[in-house]
Amino acid sequence: MVKDNKYSAYAWCNGQISNREELAPSVASASFHLGTSVFDGMMAYWNRDHYYIHHAEAHLVRFREGAKRMGLSFSWSIEDMFAGVRDLLSHEPIGTKYVRPIAYRRAPELWITGSEDRPADVSIFTVDTEAYRDIDAPISCQISPVERISSRSIPGQIKVSGAYVNSFLARRTAELAGFDDGIMLDREGRLTEASAANVFVIIADQIATPPPNPDVFPGITRKVVLELAHANGIDAKEMDLRRDDLASIDGAFLCSTLMEIRGLSRLGERTLATLEHPVYKALVEAFRSVTHQ
Repeated sequence: MVKDNKYSAYAWCNGQISNREELAPSVASASFHLGTSVFDGMMAYWNRDHYYIHHAEAHLVRFREGAKRMGLSFSWSIEDMFAGVRDLLSHEPIGTKYVRPIAYRRAPELWITGSEDRPADVSIFTVDTEAYRDIDAPISCQISPVERISSRSIPGQIKVSGAYVNSFLARRTAELAGFDDGIMLDREGRLTEASAANVFVIIADQIATPPPNPDVFPGITRKVVLELAHANGIDAKEMDLRRDDLASIDGAFLCSTLMEIRGLSRLGERTLATLEHPVYKALVEAFRSVTHQ
């Protein structure tokens, strides 16, 4: 067994705790070949003496509905899976974890269609984030030459594994160019998102983010940021943003479940003082007051 201390040694699979490495799909699995699995992710924060699982129900509802849309229907309820998450956490060393549920078919089936009458497998594993996730470090982004894939091709509102080739290419292209991530544009030249995070810009004392059209992933952390902005008297707008609009911004940040809220120190060739901006600092403080309870 390949050992990596970041990843849980166990996984919840179809209602029971098993050794994670014994749950690999068949080399002939259609989910493996076609990228048809569906996943999600949530944070389990260890706060002194208990776990706080951030918006667990919203993540699991999205996961279940996304799997259903891809023909990966399963009988496990939200309550079943949430109990599975808690059971899994009890088998692992204490610490803040990223929790990844995934629905797939492990049995061999190479055909493009025809396997929907077979039951889907549901597994959940965790990743220990404390050793490598620096949520205070600024990041740099380029405007990616990789175009955001259209929802007319692959649904953009759910986490279909095959769609993340788009994200992989955007991130890899950015890293090869000396950046941490890439912000993708759609075919009309509008900002959509980074490789695996929603994007916000700061203009004076306001924030703005692309509207939740079908090509922009409806991130749960994105929703939380908008709610926190309104609760703290920060004007927040959902609006189309284009490359030219970035010339007048005072800061920018990405947000996602794993990333939380991460300020940009550089966008293309422009330096940004996002981490010192009072709006950014207020949002980060408000977010952490929610997750560390």
